[in-house]
Formats: sequence, structure tokens, C-alpha cells
Amino acid sequence: MAGLAESNETRDICGAQWLLLWTTAAYSPEKATGEERAALETFFGKFQDLCKEGPYAGCLRQALKDRGPPPVNSRRELLMWLCLAENRCLQQAGLPTQRCRYRGLMSRWRYPDAYL
Repeated sequence: MAGLAESNETRDICGAQWLLLWTTAAYSPEKATGEERAALETFFGKFQDLCKEGPYAGCLRQALKDRGPPPVNSRRELLMWLCLAENRCLQQAGLPTQRCRYRGLMSRWRYPDAYL
């Protein structure tokens, strides 16, 4: 998570896992079909929190425990869940949180030409 506010360059496994989660959510369907929902539920449900050290250690795992699995019916709900989960991690680490506005998240994580 550290440094992802300004660029997609990650410094460690913690940042890399959040980058993968954010980009997956940003490129998920606006309204998921049954098959797409099943795939997203599998991806997010089986995702392992590999962040074991530092201020974000186990933060994703704790968010899943406290908030339940992320909603995958729509891209908007998924991005909001991630934003709230990450903000909780940032707060616990004593770092500033980000605004959870859909339009802002989309411009941050999904390029207009849909190219990563």
C-alpha cells in the first residue's frame, strides 16, 4: 500500500497484493453476470494475504474477517469495499486515508483506454 497513492510502483509484497486487488476490481464488470460473480467470488475468496510484516501485516485478512467478503455484484460496490478496507489499514498504520469516491477511484485505477 505504501506509495501506491502516487504510482503503481510497489516496494514490497504488501503493495503488490493491493495493486493486484485494486486493478482486478477496477477492471471487473460494471454489473457482473452470474458467471462473472462466481469468478470474482473465487478470486477474492481464495486470495491469500501475503503481507506478513510491517504496518499492514494481516490487514487484508482482518478486513475480510470484520467486513466479510467483498461484494462482487458491481464494480462500484467492490471498489468501495476495497477503499474502506484499505483506509482502515492506513488508519491503523497512522497514515492519511484516501477519499472513497467512485469516479476518483476509477481515474486512479483504470485508464480511459482500458490499458493497464
